[in-house]
Amino acid sequence: MAVTFGTNRFSFLDPPRLARSCIEAEAAGFDNLWFPDSQLHAGDVFVNLLTALRGTERARAGTLVVNPVTRHPSVLASSIAAIDTYAPGRVMLGMANGDTSVWQVGLRPARLDALENAVRTIRALLGGAGVDLGWTAPSRLDRPRAVPVIIACGGPKTLRMAGRYADGVVMRVGADAALLRWAYDEFCAGAVERGRDPASLFVALHFHTVITDDAELARARGRVMAAGYYEVNPRLWELIGLKWPCAPVHEILKTVRPDFHHAADMDLAARMVAEIPDDLSRRFCLIGNPAEVRAQLERLLVAAPWARHVVLQPNLPGRDFIAACGRDIIPAFR
Repeated sequence: MAVTFGTNRFSFLDPPRLARSCIEAEAAGFDNLWFPDSQLHAGDVFVNLLTALRGTERARAGTLVVNPVTRHPSVLASSIAAIDTYAPGRVMLGMANGDTSVWQVGLRPARLDALENAVRTIRALLGGAGVDLGWTAPSRLDRPRAVPVIIACGGPKTLRMAGRYADGVVMRVGADAALLRWAYDEFCAGAVERGRDPASLFVALHFHTVITDDAELARARGRVMAAGYYEVNPRLWELIGLKWPCAPVHEILKTVRPDFHHAADMDLAARMVAEIPDDLSRRFCLIGNPAEVRAQLERLLVAAPWARHVVLQPNLPGRDFIAACGRDIIPAFR
């Protein structure tokens, strides 16, 4: 089965550039255009989705990700259903517990039970069902739409919950074959618990991706991406027998702001985690020139034949990244 590709990190706050970059991504072979919901940095995610869909012809567009903390589940259901009326069948709702969108406004990510409740509520509303939301009668969407609801995650409990209740999963566990297999096993276990066939669900792999001919820059950015996984999910390091070689993360993050994956100064962040070796970095992200990234991805997809979709999140976003993917990477998997 041919794998489809998605990407993100467009020019969110410049509508003409955003539309143009989405058109270029579609022309390069990207099948999905993904948009974060980080209100202080990326504008409004649903406006961005609509801009992308109205400027492209075939590509699907989705949120990666929204959360049930800053937006009520009924608002999320209504917003994504409205977007789907403009481009029927080309929309997906990706959810998670919250990242920069919650931390940077003094809130906390959703607990697992809250995320589960939100997913179940949204899927019910989109399916036309009534839901008890505390009104005098079950609440319903006036115009329900069959939009898939997927969960982006990397922890075992959330992976299992995605298998039980969502339409699919985006696995964010790095770029190590053993971690991909572990995550898929957890997702499948959740699906089987509910009598669902995992093969019927959407399964995507998410990779932070550094594409550059500058070998030193690639290594530096790779260290930061690997550090980001330890920051948010140190268990992933432990699962493959790795130990954190740098200063305590909480001390580094007094200088590296707001976090590793979104660091405002990537060069500074790279210097702060200089002890991370190159071979370890490659277990958490795709790194190198286009040919090296393609080869790394080929090995991972051999180990994960069940993956249907790959999200390449650029660490160095822009036209060069899109062009390199369209020229040197995507065609190898068609």
